[in-house]
Amino acid sequence: MLAEKSRKSLFRSKYFIAGCIAAGIGCLALAVYVFALTIHVRSRLSHRRWQIPSRVYSDSEILFPGERIGRKTFIRMLKMRGYRNVPHLPRLPGRFMCRGNRCLVFLRDFVYPDRRFKGFVLEAEFRGNAINWLQKNGETLDLVSLEPVEITRLYGKEKEARDLISCRQIPKYLISAIVNTEDRRFFKHRGVDWRGILRALLVDLKSGRVIQGGSTITQQLVKNYFLRPERSLTRKMREALIALIIESLYSKKDILEMYMNEIYMGQGNGVSINGMGEATRYYFGHNVTNLTLAEAAMLAGLIRAPNHYSPFLHPARAKRRRNLVLKEMLKAGLIAKQAFQRALNAPLVLSPTPGLSKENLYYVDFLKRQLEAFYPKEALTGQGLQIFTALQPEFQEAAVKAVRHGLKHLEQKIHARRHGKNPVPLQAAMIVVRPKTGEILAMVGGRNYAKSPFNRAMDAHRQSGSLFKPFVYLTALNTFTPASVIYDGPIHYTFKGKSWTPHNYDRRYHGRVTLRTALAFSLNAATANLAMKVGLKKIIETARSLGVTSTLSPYPSLALGSFEMTPLELAQAYCLFAGEGQLPFLLTLRDVLSETGKLEQKKNITVRTVCTPAKAYLVTSMLEDVVRYGTAKSLRSLGILFPCAGKTGTTSEYRDSWFAGFTQDILAVVWVGYDNNRNTHLSGATGAMVLWADFMKRVKNRLNPQPFIRPPGVVSRWVNVDVNWPPESIHPKQYEEVFLEGNVPSETELSERRQRRHRGGSLIKDLLKGIWRGVRDVFQ
Repeated sequence: MLAEKSRKSLFRSKYFIAGCIAAGIGCLALAVYVFALTIHVRSRLSHRRWQIPSRVYSDSEILFPGERIGRKTFIRMLKMRGYRNVPHLPRLPGRFMCRGNRCLVFLRDFVYPDRRFKGFVLEAEFRGNAINWLQKNGETLDLVSLEPVEITRLYGKEKEARDLISCRQIPKYLISAIVNTEDRRFFKHRGVDWRGILRALLVDLKSGRVIQGGSTITQQLVKNYFLRPERSLTRKMREALIALIIESLYSKKDILEMYMNEIYMGQGNGVSINGMGEATRYYFGHNVTNLTLAEAAMLAGLIRAPNHYSPFLHPARAKRRRNLVLKEMLKAGLIAKQAFQRALNAPLVLSPTPGLSKENLYYVDFLKRQLEAFYPKEALTGQGLQIFTALQPEFQEAAVKAVRHGLKHLEQKIHARRHGKNPVPLQAAMIVVRPKTGEILAMVGGRNYAKSPFNRAMDAHRQSGSLFKPFVYLTALNTFTPASVIYDGPIHYTFKGKSWTPHNYDRRYHGRVTLRTALAFSLNAATANLAMKVGLKKIIETARSLGVTSTLSPYPSLALGSFEMTPLELAQAYCLFAGEGQLPFLLTLRDVLSETGKLEQKKNITVRTVCTPAKAYLVTSMLEDVVRYGTAKSLRSLGILFPCAGKTGTTSEYRDSWFAGFTQDILAVVWVGYDNNRNTHLSGATGAMVLWADFMKRVKNRLNPQPFIRPPGVVSRWVNVDVNWPPESIHPKQYEEVFLEGNVPSETELSERRQRRHRGGSLIKDLLKGIWRGVRDVFQ
């Protein structure tokens, strides 16, 4: 009776009631917390789960019989794309074997903007420096696409590389290897394996140190995706709670797929390798669907300590770890003994991991500017876009090498001349364009992106020098002809109270010369005198029509390139000549695909007509003579023997060295100089043109230079010009000249020119005066 009363008083006591209330509040708080945590987990996993960097690709390579690609070039192209040379027939995508003049290549699957390409074994035979034939299963092919090169990725702050995969793509033995190694009871527990925790605790107590962990695959997913890497009881409890929530919300298949895409698999090229899809590409160079048993076992073994077991850093250790995983799989009955033995004996064959060249980043800088018109930064770095560009990897590689080797050679030459070392590095910029389409095939903005990411190709404003002169002559063709005679002499011009007299490069004047001669030898005085006759404002209008946006003012020195322009502006403007009067929009971006492969953006080639093909051809014809006998005649000694046209450029005090040269199908503009604008001791012919020639020789097998075709609207006549210079040993007085139809001198005018050759008294007088003024200016 007393005990019963005691119990009743206990239940009625204020402490018991307070305890019950506290417990109720605690349970309610826990329920609210779990509810809130469940909403948070569901929200994070139902939206975009990962920030996927955008992949930027070069242009694809179209192979066809007859293309000028030799066996060595073909192998280099394959290695550039991460293909691996094997001693036997290629059984997996991304492998190739070459014997004699034949190559067998297992092409990879690839999603192009307009189609899905299914990989197959391609057989190619080469004859000399060209493809003889291409075959698939014994059937001859007309053409084949070789997938583009991944030139860079656009990362967010996390710098994580990830290639998302689904459970449908994952081989069964990869799942078996990972589950058996990391969480054998994965398909039996509900997120937390209490039995596994107890087993790991007993093993750790026996050894006196931590050997095994009790975390399940679900807990590992939680730790990597939701929590910070800290060790505390609170974090461990939260990890277990979130694991239970995830198991209640998602199926085992979904959880495993999330884990396969989240798990950390090491470091590569300064970024984090996450997920089995990216790890397979990084370590083995192919898709996860093509994994072998040996490769799957290695990936499963990497999870515990990716950098410790890295096959690139510690191959012997990685192989021992792989073999241990295979033995455990055999012991668990997951693989047959025969398969185990083959995998155990498999050599450790890794991807070449060519890495992403930093020299491509000058090109990517310009690409980003074009992309900013369509996408915010967050989309570019987090939505897994596939961005296809016009970059040609072989041209880019050739441009980088030409700049690097050329600058080294020029610096040695400069140092020898100056008898000392120059601590300031010589810099260069090169832009390679397909002039008829405007596709930028290569871009180099400096000698080393890591040391100087400043992109001189698009942002360096430098005096254009004589590279500006063809725009003067293009404007002059409205009234003049290439055979028109102009005066190359010291004429004084006054502008805004200041007197200015143009001087030639060699401080000599030549009297009466033709427009063709004046441009071929880059005569400053003749060009300035022509510009004043044509009209400076008209010349500026021409430059603006060619896409020049830099500041230009109607000063007499405008004709000699005294105003600053960028190499990018000059490259676009020069496209007009090889493009037969059509000016293209310079293009890096081609197509953009979403993460799911949907076409989002397509950049079409756009061109506009600036002048007639006939007028563009006349300037091109004069620029051919720059190469034949003018300021660029030394190109022949540099090994350039094919048809081309070009223009050298040198600014005052040798601060800038320029060369713009083109064939029918390719244009390259090169600038060489110092960032601090000091004297380079290099002219256009001894500086930039050397780099241009080096580049063209490196890619000559990919070109098919043909003579420039004379378009309709151009006619030719024999002329006998009455000039003082050059002598007939350099260029004949009587020759066949080209004219615009409708602007051909009459026979009377041509005969008058012949007669004027005998009336040269006043001309000699003017010439002597010019020589005297030139001598006087030198001594002053």
